Amino acid sequence: MRAAVVHTLLSVTALSKATGVGVRNIRAWQTAGLLPPPSLQGRRALYSSLHAQRVELIKELRGLGFGLDAIGAMLAEVPMTANTTQSLVTQMFSQGFFQVEKPEYRTLEQLASHWGERATPEQVAQLIRNGLYRQVSPPGTPLNEAVFEVLSPSLWSIGKQLADLRMPMSTVLGLQERLIEQCRSLAKMYVDQFVVSMVQQIRRETDSPELPPSVLRGIHQLIERLRPIAIGSVSAAFPVVLQQEFDRDALDLIMQQLAQAFSDGNSPEGPTPGTDRSEPV
Repeated sequence: MRAAVVHTLLSVTALSKATGVGVRNIRAWQTAGLLPPPSLQGRRALYSSLHAQRVELIKELRGLGFGLDAIGAMLAEVPMTANTTQSLVTQMFSQGFFQVEKPEYRTLEQLASHWGERATPEQVAQLIRNGLYRQVSPPGTPLNEAVFEVLSPSLWSIGKQLADLRMPMSTVLGLQERLIEQCRSLAKMYVDQFVVSMVQQIRRETDSPELPPSVLRGIHQLIERLRPIAIGSVSAAFPVVLQQEFDRDALDLIMQQLAQAFSDGNSPEGPTPGTDRSEPV
């Protein structure tokens, strides 16, 4: 459905007809502070195209299940301009559609405690580089007292379990970095497809390059469909691929490294995480 196009000042009755929102609701939204005051010409209250756009936005947000208080909080963060929809979409993206975990905060000492060693500056840089750990302590904080926001506590917990298996910290960091690189590459592919789908939908709804209010509903619906597909694809494929890798050469690698270890009298370190072990073509 195309958004209402308003080129002149409208009475509240005309605004109601243009947007499909009842006069009572428009006045209630104005009383709640969701709409700015109309212009006055004598005793007549007149509404502009920006009012119409704001009414369309509120209607879409109500359709998505947001209450008036929540809508008011969202609209308070965006300007009353022609780009209000774009600003609101940006805000919706920043709030996160896919995050399912509440971040936790840990000192560097806590993050490294399961290995019984201190993280080196290079390892800290690697930790920050993967994007799932954010240093939030003030500049100048001693390295071992630095505080990090852990965006995926579950992934950190998996790291602790790998430490219990006596896997070195450097190896675990390498595994995490490689994992995140691969996930980020896959995520970019899904984002590209999301963009294509949204552009096609918007082109069907408007002749303007500006985002129509109805895009909020389209984004919400598409994300709700995309989320289980994207996450489920990884969950479905990884166990199969992992089994294939074990079947391919796990036992041979164990025997080779045992032979090497006994020959050298040293503990084998194993292949570097992410190393391509495929046979030459």
